[in-house]
Amino acid sequence: MWTALMAVFLATTAPPPQPETLEEGFLHQVFFWLKEPDNPQARREFLEALTKMKAIPTIQRWHVGTPAGTPRDVVDNSWTFSLLVTFKDRGGWQVYNDHPIHDEFRTKAYLWERIQVYDVVPAEN
Repeated sequence: MWTALMAVFLATTAPPPQPETLEEGFLHQVFFWLKEPDNPQARREFLEALTKMKAIPTIQRWHVGTPAGTPRDVVDNSWTFSLLVTFKDRGGWQVYNDHPIHDEFRTKAYLWERIQVYDVVPAEN
């Protein structure tokens, strides 16, 4: 019984795990403002086209999101969809950027009125 109590005590007092640090990589974050954000057909067409890009082989991680609606002055909730993709390096991003599937996605530009891209690499010390 003593061993079980010690195990519970140690488990509850252990330091929390540290978040994983991305030491390398290339992050590509894109925000889209659809022309008709409340149109279910436009949203469906956009998401179908966007999802096809998951097949591009250099993509390591993929996330599609919508605004969280957090009510803060510093938060922009005006966009409709975001895409975050990660690559091993700039070369992986270049393959994605030049890929025919990505070119096909660009033909859907009539669905959005604005796009904003942020490409991010690790900070150098």
